[in-house]
Amino acid sequence: MSTRAAFSPSILLLAAALCNAGCDDSLKSVSLIEETRVLGARVEVEADEGRSSPNAGERASLRLLVAAPNGEPNFSYALSVCAVALTNNGFPPCASAPFASALATDATHADARLDFQVPSDLELETTPHAFASGLICPDSSVILAANGGPSCLAGTGTEVAFEFTLGGPEQSNRNPAFAGDALSLDGELWPASTNMSCDDGSLRQVTTRTAHALRIDLADSDFEVLTQQTSVEPARESLLVSPFSSAGKLGHGFLTLSADTPPEQRRVSWEAPALTDSVPSLVRFYFIVRDARGGQDFAQRALCVVP
Repeated sequence: MSTRAAFSPSILLLAAALCNAGCDDSLKSVSLIEETRVLGARVEVEADEGRSSPNAGERASLRLLVAAPNGEPNFSYALSVCAVALTNNGFPPCASAPFASALATDATHADARLDFQVPSDLELETTPHAFASGLICPDSSVILAANGGPSCLAGTGTEVAFEFTLGGPEQSNRNPAFAGDALSLDGELWPASTNMSCDDGSLRQVTTRTAHALRIDLADSDFEVLTQQTSVEPARESLLVSPFSSAGKLGHGFLTLSADTPPEQRRVSWEAPALTDSVPSLVRFYFIVRDARGGQDFAQRALCVVP
């Protein structure tokens, strides 16, 4: 069974909405970062950060990727995680009380993070998945109502819902990964940079209103071998890559990749925005890769648009 994720003021179903190539036109605006948004969620097992499926008794963490147009999201949050049974109808209810929670009441730039330990006596046969839920309050404090539920002091906030696989004798999932050479711009390697300024000329530069190609290359090992119940089921998993930018226009809201996807289908076009004046403009890019079992990874890049 695949896992699911939802992040938006009205519970925008990212995993479900990124459905097929026919949805591209409606997804173009979804790829533009115009407000504080939750883009992804990553689970890491303490003993093995590459694994996304913690076993009973293991410690792990859940980290959310929160983005804002200026690159410095300011938010508070409330998160919790519980064990759930399998369901094919929406998100499942908690089988018991949450086994971990996190509350950051004042808005800060810190990451949204929930550290937890899966109960050692958890019955994985009946509750093989975990379900994390909560609320992100951009530029506002989160408060708890009388019933214990969170709300934002100002605004409606962003509801978070993320389901992921727990480890067991027949269940183990690893996070896909953006390696250092995973992203390229116009055929040239596009490395990450700690500098987020156009002042010193160290970032890649592109001219306003020009078209460019972003390419995503993932390691063959990221496409994990799957247990096939029938011969028609895939032998290896596919991965979904979602690109976002703070300005300009992306040609697609997502790419579905397999180990056999040819290079020309691992690209997404991006059109540089117009400039309102002659001052170079910084554009931030966010890339999320996810499998269908709760594994995710994030990458960020930046460039400067010049006259």
